[in-house]
Amino acid sequence: MNRTGDSSVASNLQPVRTRTLSEALSFVLEVQETFRDQSNKYKTFLKIVKDWQEEKRENRVDFPAMVARVKEVFNGHKNLIIGLNGFLLPADKIPLDDEDDNEEEGSVMSTARHY
Repeated sequence: MNRTGDSSVASNLQPVRTRTLSEALSFVLEVQETFRDQSNKYKTFLKIVKDWQEEKRENRVDFPAMVARVKEVFNGHKNLIIGLNGFLLPADKIPLDDEDDNEEEGSVMSTARHY
């Protein structure tokens, strides 16, 4: 039962699948292979992961900044964003560029309706 006493909300939640260490290593290897000719991008990705772990330990994660850094490194590699999203909670998933475009279009349409 949730804080409001409504158990129906809790029953609609789906469990989050925990990824294995093997899956995480496979993803890191995929990133490494993708950027085999751009070692700076791979090193930047590893730095993002390291920074995120440190921030998480200190309970001070700047999630929007992390998302921006990941999107910059993974630019043009939607498969890597999708892969990384598999390790994130549903609320933390990184939007894909086409989703961003749809949000911008909706925002423009919403603004246009006010005129």
